[in-house]
Amino acid sequence: MKSPFPWFGGKSKAASLIWSRLGSECGNYVEPFFGSGAVWHNRPSSFSGWAVVNDLDGNLANVWRAMQRDPDAVAEAACWPVNEADLHARHLWLVRNLPALSARLMADPEYHEPRTAGWWIWGACCWIGGGWCSGSGAWGTVQDSEGVPVFAMAEGDGVHRQIPDLGDAGKGVNRKIPNLGNAGKGVNRQIPDLGDAGKGVHRQIPNLGNSGKGVHRQIPNLGNAGKGVNRPTGDRHAWIRAWFADLSKSLEGVRVCCGDWERVCSVGTMTRNGTCAVMLDPPYSQTEAVYAHDSSTVSHDVRKWCLANGHDKRLRIALCGHKGEHEALEAHGWTVETWAKGGGYQGADDRERIWFSPFCVQPYRDLFA
Repeated sequence: MKSPFPWFGGKSKAASLIWSRLGSECGNYVEPFFGSGAVWHNRPSSFSGWAVVNDLDGNLANVWRAMQRDPDAVAEAACWPVNEADLHARHLWLVRNLPALSARLMADPEYHEPRTAGWWIWGACCWIGGGWCSGSGAWGTVQDSEGVPVFAMAEGDGVHRQIPDLGDAGKGVNRKIPNLGNAGKGVNRQIPDLGDAGKGVHRQIPNLGNSGKGVHRQIPNLGNAGKGVNRPTGDRHAWIRAWFADLSKSLEGVRVCCGDWERVCSVGTMTRNGTCAVMLDPPYSQTEAVYAHDSSTVSHDVRKWCLANGHDKRLRIALCGHKGEHEALEAHGWTVETWAKGGGYQGADDRERIWFSPFCVQPYRDLFA
């Protein structure tokens, strides 16, 4: 099942590998860095245990909690025409609303805001590049001469403002003069070939194709161009509602938390129904910050937790990272698997690794291969 928004570092293509090592017979599933939820949403149908998922980003936690409880309302807010004015306005509102939203989500296990969730999904699908809702952006509110708040470009560059390329404009004496061709060459000017122009009755009329055919003109098929992520053929609202209803069903019985990752990693609680599958996908320490909440120490802290708990036979842990990032675990019985994610902006990436704790299901090795 596909996530309703693009997500940097998603593990949809690694989900089958991860579940082959965690095993679908586990009675519990915990994912402290839920993100797009790709591994959970692509779980084996045979898994029937309970699950706890968590994300520190309040907007993400709200998306999944609202999706779980009121998918139709989320779909209604997410179904909106793409336009830059609304994108920047909603980005500013979402960033300013985040502290209060996170506090409510942490304090009330059932609290959710469907409209906020829909706006966040819509914006994440419109936004180009990373950093959606990770800062104040290039726009803000200022007061006019009468003290009324108005929407305006913020002073300075903002965190995501792109400076337009002006080319040679303003280069002064270093400006390159454009090539004017034969213009101004006087008697040496070459007269352009006018083709059939002026040939009178012998002039050949160009083929205009369908131009000018009025009601008989055939409109070219643009395929999915301009449809964005939320414009399938037919009734867009119905298609999104059906998609979100499936996601809501996938989240039935799941406890969606918002807070620090360690809050959901109490071993005693995790193993109350037997063996627990633990999916750990923290922000990688070897990449630049791309998430709304990033910390260079999280990856290190998660590895320490894995070292402390990896030999508990009740736990089957999968830890994601880049090549060499968690290789210290291999001296303690952990195994590592390589997988390649899709292209995206940067092309295929062969740095991706997943480390599995000693009591994970051992991979099948063909001795005669």
